Amino acid sequence: MTTKYFVIPCHCNESTISFCLKISRTQIQLKQTHARLLKTLIHSNHQLHHLLTRLLRLPSKSLSYARNLFDQIPQSEKNECIWTSLIREHILCDEFRWAVLIYGRMHRLGVLASGFTFSSVLNACARIPAVREGKMIHARVVESGFMGSKVIGTTLVDMYGKCGLIEDARIVFDEMVDRDVVAWTAMVSGYTKMGLMREARALFDVMQERNVVSWTSMVAGYANVGAINEAKALYDQMPVRNTITWIAMIAGYGKVGNVLGAEKVFDEIVVKDESSWGAMIACYSHNGYLQESIEMYKRMRELNVKANEVAMVGVISACTQLGDVEMAHSLAEHVEEGSCDRTLILSNALIHMYAKCSSIDQALLEFNKMCERDVITYGALITALADHGRPQEALELFSKMQKEGVKPNKVTFLGVLNACSYAGLVEQGYKYFKLMTTTFKIEPSTEHIACMVDLLGRAGQLNEAYKLISENTGTKRDAGSWGALLGACAVHGNVQLGEISAQHLFEIEPENSGNYVLLANIYASVHRWDDAARVRTRLSETRMSKTVGYSWISNEEQYGARTL
Repeated sequence: MTTKYFVIPCHCNESTISFCLKISRTQIQLKQTHARLLKTLIHSNHQLHHLLTRLLRLPSKSLSYARNLFDQIPQSEKNECIWTSLIREHILCDEFRWAVLIYGRMHRLGVLASGFTFSSVLNACARIPAVREGKMIHARVVESGFMGSKVIGTTLVDMYGKCGLIEDARIVFDEMVDRDVVAWTAMVSGYTKMGLMREARALFDVMQERNVVSWTSMVAGYANVGAINEAKALYDQMPVRNTITWIAMIAGYGKVGNVLGAEKVFDEIVVKDESSWGAMIACYSHNGYLQESIEMYKRMRELNVKANEVAMVGVISACTQLGDVEMAHSLAEHVEEGSCDRTLILSNALIHMYAKCSSIDQALLEFNKMCERDVITYGALITALADHGRPQEALELFSKMQKEGVKPNKVTFLGVLNACSYAGLVEQGYKYFKLMTTTFKIEPSTEHIACMVDLLGRAGQLNEAYKLISENTGTKRDAGSWGALLGACAVHGNVQLGEISAQHLFEIEPENSGNYVLLANIYASVHRWDDAARVRTRLSETRMSKTVGYSWISNEEQYGARTL
């Protein structure tokens, strides 16, 4: 068993320091040795170099400490090998931007890079992706005479493919003299990631050698573009299948709504991991098999399979659509217990679930726990606050969003306009509408116009509401906008605009009995009894009835609809 701390003599020489470095197994022990090195004033650059090398080999380490150590070593003592080691360790720890930054320093200081340096930093550029930096490093590769390297050529093809520069990838690929199966696969994968399946298939068909990655890239590519028949044909021919292939097929079947096909693939998997379970749960949820999604999640829990992000987001989505408060509470507990890492996507899903289950305070708590927030986070919470009658908080949150530099989208502004409508803030509503269309250049959708019509209608500004609909051609056939205006006319007794709104609605949705009822009520409110009777007669003659309402109820066994 490794002890946590060393017992280092107070008076020690360089040999003792070297021995401690050699037997150190943890970062704590290395830091102890480093401290003793500083106290003894043994200013040995060799020892610092040795200390950094030992640190980088540890499975668990602080890269910030590694960079600090690296900076203490004089530039004259830092060779290409130590630079490349530091870059490589940052890539292994998914610190890709730091890897590119360190290479940038290396280049500026005139340290010549090796082929391994170039392949490592190009891999980092591919993972970010960083197109500009990747092209600059490509130019440096050419200057350094490494373009003949098969490894670097393949890495460049992979980098350009992952950055979406498929033509550049093909140029490099065509210029390669020595191309192995890895290079061919990198080019095929680049095409499939861009959805260019014809080009990918043309290359795949002439490959003299294929590996499991080549097959998987093609199957996943076809599945991603919805060509499930082509994906299935290759899937059946595969000599060896893996988890990525199975997940791609399940997702592909889910995309085209073939849940039975997805279930068949899932059942073929002998050893199901968390990714397989997650893909099937998401497939059920995406296609409206909500109870099946929840039941599969429960089965996964019973088998002690740890849920991944896909599984949790899938089951949370199913719970959200059902409005199952009890299950929502259980899922929240599972997240708190650490059953899944709390990612940005997961937290966004939780906020949406809380909002749909009327747990707005829980949504706020989740928001406050988040270290990172994006436009989806803000949009979901702003909409939730507006929908739950807390317009002032929604508008305050929008101000906070702007201060943090998060750019709003259509959904964000819809929530903001809803908040203004609920609070009757006409001037503010106009201000935000102008901000959306003028500053952020967002084309208003029919939902935005309907919301503005509702806002103006609540304030009794019916003529302005009618003008807004007339000026936006997209809303002239929109039932939401005309319905909002008709409702406002019913409240304020405006017969003229009520008749105009109703006439449009009769053409757009002739079977909606509610529009006839509203118009009849408008006539009745101004004592035009004959007109009211005429509309009601027309309603009865067309044999329309009021739309039946449903409420979902659940028990431990099943969900069901209850007629209201």
